[in-house]
Amino acid sequence: MEEKTTAPHTPCIFCRIVKGEIPSTIIYEDNTLICFLDIAPANTGHSLIVTKKHFETVTDLPDDTLQHLAVFAKKLAKAMSFALAAEGFNVLMNNRKVAGQLVPHAHIHVIPRYARDGIDLNWRPRKALPALLRDCADKIKRFKLTG
Repeated sequence: MEEKTTAPHTPCIFCRIVKGEIPSTIIYEDNTLICFLDIAPANTGHSLIVTKKHFETVTDLPDDTLQHLAVFAKKLAKAMSFALAAEGFNVLMNNRKVAGQLVPHAHIHVIPRYARDGIDLNWRPRKALPALLRDCADKIKRFKLTG
């Protein structure tokens, strides 16, 4: 599959962090990703794992890059749990503006969580009728999901 990078229309803040043009508190860096503390954290320790190459969403990422991000997110969540005595954590990725993506550059949030920390990431469940579930599943299954 051809690797697709999405060229930013305006200077991307994460691309500028990767290039060292904007200072950040780096936790980890390798050839594929950079991880740094969020400057507007939900909780102290809230970290961002960012691809060094500019990709906009999870669907733009090459599979090996996505795998590397996911494995690193697991390691970071474990380290955070011990180092910050976090009682839990969120690992999430917003894709596109409508889903809450503020910077159009692929990145994963890892947020340490504590009882009564006041963070609310919950949504109101909706009633799903069996016929609607089947119809939705059928539509999705029409796309190639394997290989």
